[in-house]
Amino acid sequence: MLKILDEKVLKTDEEIEDLYKNCKYLCILDNLDKIVDNDGYLYCISTSEDSLDELIDERDRLQEQGKICCIGGSYNNGGAIGVQYEYTGE
Repeated sequence: MLKILDEKVLKTDEEIEDLYKNCKYLCILDNLDKIVDNDGYLYCISTSEDSLDELIDERDRLQEQGKICCIGGSYNNGGAIGVQYEYTGE
């Protein structure tokens, strides 16, 4: 399920991952320097792989509006460090 939150408070990825365990999330950044700082405004969360495509669509929509976005988090369905879900876009 995709949940739109559109928060206006700057948070680190650690804060977001503590609040929303086992979720992927989309953040809006002020500028590219924030990627290094891991600071962003939480826009939405995806609570399962079923809504990953919706999360990607939201990212694409926001980028078309000129916003800088990043996706983080994990569904933790691999059970091991380094296991990621891969999205090919096709």
